[in-house]
Amino acid sequence: MDKKRTPERPKPERKSAPRGGAVRKAAPAVRRPLTGTKTAVAKRPAAARKKPAAPPPATPAGAVDEIIAGALTKARGKRAPAATAAAEKARLERNVEADVRVQHQLQRSVQALLDKKAEKLVVLNLKELNAFAEYFVLASATNEKQAQAMSDAVEMAMKAEGRRPYSHEGYNKGAWILLDYGDVVFHLFHEEARRFYGLERLWGDAPEETQAFTKTT
Repeated sequence: MDKKRTPERPKPERKSAPRGGAVRKAAPAVRRPLTGTKTAVAKRPAAARKKPAAPPPATPAGAVDEIIAGALTKARGKRAPAATAAAEKARLERNVEADVRVQHQLQRSVQALLDKKAEKLVVLNLKELNAFAEYFVLASATNEKQAQAMSDAVEMAMKAEGRRPYSHEGYNKGAWILLDYGDVVFHLFHEEARRFYGLERLWGDAPEETQAFTKTT
């Protein structure tokens, strides 16, 4: 019997070397970065932060008073006696001018009250008592409408002098209307309310100067 012959495997072909005898090596493959990926960037070391300077130590309250007192003493020492006397004179003149202006305003307001038939009008001088005002003006009305008319008259008289009240209270009820102008305070009462509160008794040490602000002097 004939034996089956196995087919022969083809032999790999051998590539002949190029002329010159040198064999060229293939260049290494270059890996390209994938699209959409970020290349790593070397981060610079962060600069060291400077520590904030410590605040200066607080000066004690007593030391502050001494500093202020020393500065004032030096300033007064540098001022000539003539300049000091002139400054004091100017201050006194300003006070006198202010007193004259307030007295004129007060006289005008008192006359406005008298024109509205105010009763038992009294002006008290509070300057020597270190009170919160220089003058109190007290007046009585027989009814609510008269008290409101007196209040309106005072407000118009003071407004003509460029003054406006800091406070205006009790106008609607009329039993005790108060107009506060700072240096002058007006108290307009019903007679019963005036007897009840007794401001004349509370300020009995204040000298009365009613006649100085009326026409009949």
